[in-house]
Amino acid sequence: MIKLKKNNLFLEINDENLFVVVGEYDDELNFKIIEKEIFSPSGFKNGKIVNLDSSVENLKKILSKIEDRSHLFFSDINVIINQTDFDCLNVSGFKKLNGNQILSDDISYILNNIKSKIEETEKNKKIIHLFNTKYLLDNKTVKNLPIGLHGDFYSHQLTFFMINNNDLKNIESFFNRCNLSVNKVILKSFTDGIKIINKEKKDTFVKINLGKNETQVLFFYESAFCFSQRFNFGSDIILKDISKVCSLEIQNVHKIISESSFEISDQNMYINKKYLGEKNFRKISLKNIIEISSARIEEIVNIIFNKNKNLKSLKNKEIPLYFDFIDKNVVHKFKNIFEKQFVDCQLNFDKSKDEDPFASLRIYGDLLSKGWAKEAIPFINKKKSWISRIFSGFFE
Repeated sequence: MIKLKKNNLFLEINDENLFVVVGEYDDELNFKIIEKEIFSPSGFKNGKIVNLDSSVENLKKILSKIEDRSHLFFSDINVIINQTDFDCLNVSGFKKLNGNQILSDDISYILNNIKSKIEETEKNKKIIHLFNTKYLLDNKTVKNLPIGLHGDFYSHQLTFFMINNNDLKNIESFFNRCNLSVNKVILKSFTDGIKIINKEKKDTFVKINLGKNETQVLFFYESAFCFSQRFNFGSDIILKDISKVCSLEIQNVHKIISESSFEISDQNMYINKKYLGEKNFRKISLKNIIEISSARIEEIVNIIFNKNKNLKSLKNKEIPLYFDFIDKNVVHKFKNIFEKQFVDCQLNFDKSKDEDPFASLRIYGDLLSKGWAKEAIPFINKKKSWISRIFSGFFE
């Protein structure tokens, strides 16, 4: 179990920036940021370290600056990774009760048994998160752990999130060269979901992150992070279609999208000749570009959501869907097209990226001290709850 210190160092790894904060806890375990810094190192791609040497020196300088300002010295660090290349695995365990009560020991046995089997079969991976996803007593879903209730059959569903051991070793090596040991690693996808739960007061929803070259679908069920799926395409595929069909240079496609209004009244207008290049003598209307984009957007949405078999259980349910994107320009111009394609959901365009850049680290600070109700790891505070005692030792 992690021993909570008064002052802790946190860092979020991002492809473009690293966010570093020093957090302080009061006697009530409330978290406050007392120092923060953003810098732009090289050596990261898709949340992974690809060049160790090019990023270590920059971090050392930032840490030295923060330690001087705060008059604190740190030997360990808590890390958020925005890596999308991770595994999500849902597993259920059960216990025959024959009319007896469910005891905390029964829950502990189920969870430890499943965890040990996962660790045995997935030796090349490390468990980052473990969530209590669903509790079933006599085939009926119950909201909370049904300890003390009687029944004949109990089923407990868990969701494991794992990353490759080598990816974790690379992270540890990076910080070891900065004289830091890694205390705990969590996924940015998890904190992104908590942002929605805190802001929108929704505990069940789908979140779609549309990147330039990849797309990620996340599903939270009653505050438990229970599903993630990654696709190796993003918004750039729309621009590449326009480039190919219209015989335009990709940089000119970017300019057309950026500088055109895309209003209905302008759709019959032709693209300015300055975008066409010397070898392209065809007239290309804005309507033509919209039609090409619509066809690709329809295909994207069908693959990631409408016809996604992994989300079949969500169909015909009014579930909130939060749509986030890297290339704001593309999605903004094609917003109406995206809205028409999503079905069986309440579509919301997520604006969380316009807010506090340190929001995820603030959430992490609270998680480290107070835990998360659906995550099967022990809480930190001194007075352990009964739920904490059940899960103590899982991640020793």
